[in-house]
Amino acid sequence: MKWLLDKVALLLAAAACAGAAWGLIHYSGQWFYLLLFVLAFAGLFADNQRLRNRLKELGADPSRRARR
Repeated sequence: MKWLLDKVALLLAAAACAGAAWGLIHYSGQWFYLLLFVLAFAGLFADNQRLRNRLKELGADPSRRARR
């Protein structure tokens, strides 16, 4: 019986994601691609900063490009 609840919860989550995606595309209109680009760029920048900080914690120089 638990697998049935899991499948229903998965379907509800998928429907919520699809609804949110439709709403974003519908209401942002022509600005959707710019908004998507800005969000993706901000995410990549944040992840790059997180990785650089992790390298500093491990004692590596994040500005060094060459491999050993």
